[in-house]
Amino acid sequence: MKTGIAIGAVIVVAALVVCLAPLKEVAYAVTVDYQDTETYYESESLEYRQLDSFTTEAIDDVQGRATMVGYDLPDEIVAWPSFAVYVVVQNLDNAAGAFEVRYTCVGTADRAVAEDRQLWGQSTPAEYEELLDIHCYTGTVELQLQPLEVGIAICPQGGVLVSSNRVAWWSGGYDVIPGTRAVEKQRTVTRQRQETRYKKVTLLDHLLHYS
Repeated sequence: MKTGIAIGAVIVVAALVVCLAPLKEVAYAVTVDYQDTETYYESESLEYRQLDSFTTEAIDDVQGRATMVGYDLPDEIVAWPSFAVYVVVQNLDNAAGAFEVRYTCVGTADRAVAEDRQLWGQSTPAEYEELLDIHCYTGTVELQLQPLEVGIAICPQGGVLVSSNRVAWWSGGYDVIPGTRAVEKQRTVTRQRQETRYKKVTLLDHLLHYS
């Protein structure tokens, strides 16, 4: 009887060892993070410089200066009695592009009133403008420039005709708005991927979960 019990115990232990010991290798999937290099593009403004600016009245004075600075006056300049503002821009970038020159308040005013304008120091801006009878012009001139090319924006194009009873008026300003180009850049990003791995399981676990 005791011998039978002993043999039974040995069998039970052997069965437990077989069932619980890690004997079977199985595959399983896991999600892991990894670092990757990503290429992307950003828009950057073209590089430029403003070489000069002047009005029609200063054309004669600019001739020598233009040569020294490194540009040529356009063949068709705006001659008096028309009036314009000139803005000289050079593209310093290695890419071609458009450059906008946005100008405000190029125009004419009543001559008699303009000559006495210093008497109205107490006027509001609205009253001041009404007294001067300003004819104001605003707009945008676009220059298409190759790398290192110089362009001259005439504002407004063709100029403003100044009649005998008026004077030229330039009380506004201008802004140069450069175009953009796409610049390739790289950055490190975290991505995920599936990987297959292996582990050993007990015979019992394999029978219960992997069969």
